[in-house]
Amino acid sequence: MKMNEILLLILIGILAGIMGVLFGVGGGLIVIPALIFLFGMTQHEAQGTSIAFLLLPVGILAFMNYYKAGHIDIKYALILAVAFVIG
Repeated sequence: MKMNEILLLILIGILAGIMGVLFGVGGGLIVIPALIFLFGMTQHEAQGTSIAFLLLPVGILAFMNYYKAGHIDIKYALILAVAFVIG
């Protein structure tokens, strides 16, 4: 990966983050078209990449907020998670 690609990805990520905070858009409006038109990805590759980069930070932040507020039953969540993966 070239340095200009890395810098462009960082710029796209920052822009998507700002747009997400201000207007509730980012992945579908900024990231997916950018990956398609600037990086030559297919729509499915761009959608998969968008999901992959959003899932971890959004999931962790949501988990932390609910956990701090005492709204997560870890035992139930673990049992459900294991059953979900099996299913």
